[in-house]
Amino acid sequence: MWHGWGMWKMKWSRAAAAGLAWLAWLAVAGGLPAREGGDSPPAGPTLVFDAESKEYHATTEETNAPFVFYVTNVWTNAIVIQEVEPSCRCTVADLPAHPWILAPGASGAVTARVELDGQEEAALVRTLTFLTSVGERVVTLEVSVTAPPRRADTPLTEAERKAATVKAAADARAIFKGDCAACHADKARGLLGKELYEATCGICHDSPRRAASVPDLHGLKLPADLASWKTLIACGKPHTMMPGFAATEGGPLTELQVSSLAAYLDKTMGHPSPATGP
Repeated sequence: MWHGWGMWKMKWSRAAAAGLAWLAWLAVAGGLPAREGGDSPPAGPTLVFDAESKEYHATTEETNAPFVFYVTNVWTNAIVIQEVEPSCRCTVADLPAHPWILAPGASGAVTARVELDGQEEAALVRTLTFLTSVGERVVTLEVSVTAPPRRADTPLTEAERKAATVKAAADARAIFKGDCAACHADKARGLLGKELYEATCGICHDSPRRAASVPDLHGLKLPADLASWKTLIACGKPHTMMPGFAATEGGPLTELQVSSLAAYLDKTMGHPSPATGP
C-alpha cells in the first residue's frame, strides 16, 4: 500500500512540475513574464535600442529607405515583443519571430523600410511602436529625399531645359547655383582660352538647341573688340540671361580667365564676315 502511495505521489509531483513550467511559458509568450516581485513594471532598463532615432538620406530615384534597429534585453527576465505598429502604411517593419521572445541578455535586429516610390523632394518622419510585455517603445525614422546631383555630361531633358531657361530669365546668376553650376561654373576651373570657351560658353552659344534669346557668336552683325568682350564676359548684359562671369560679379572666372577668354573671342569671333553679293 505504501509502495503504491509513493508511486502516485511521484507521478503527481512530476505532473505538477510540468504544469507549472507550461504556465510559465504561457506567461512569457503571452507578454506577462514572471517577475520576482509584484505585478508592476520593472523600475530599471529592460529593452535597449542601439538608437531611438535614425536618419536616411535618399534620392528621388530610390524606391525605399532601409533601416535596421538592434534591440537588447538587459533585464533579468524574458521579454516578449508581440508586434510592431508603423505610423504609416508606407512603412513596413519585420520582426525575427511572431511573437519575438528575447531571453535575458539576448539581442537581435529589426528591419524596416519606408516606401518612396514616386516620392518628390521632401523630409519624412515615421515611427515604429513596439508592443512588448514591459510596455510600449517608440523609435523614429527620418528620411530626407532630394534629387540626385546632376553630372556635367548628362544632357538636360526638354522639360528641364525649359525650366532652367525660365529660372535664368528671372535671375541670370541662377546658372551658377544648384545643378546648373555643374555645367556653367564647375567645368571652368583651371581652363583658359579656347578650352574655357568650349567648356562654359559653347554649351549655350554653340548648342544645336540654342534658345532664340541666346546669340550665335559666330554670326555677329556688329564688330566687337577686346575691351568690349572683356566687359561683356566680366559684367554680363543687363536685362538678359547673360550674367557677369567674373568672380567680382558672383561668377566662377578669375581675372586671368576673363582676359584669356576675351582674347580668344576677339581673335576668332570679334569681326563679322563682310557681306557677300553683287
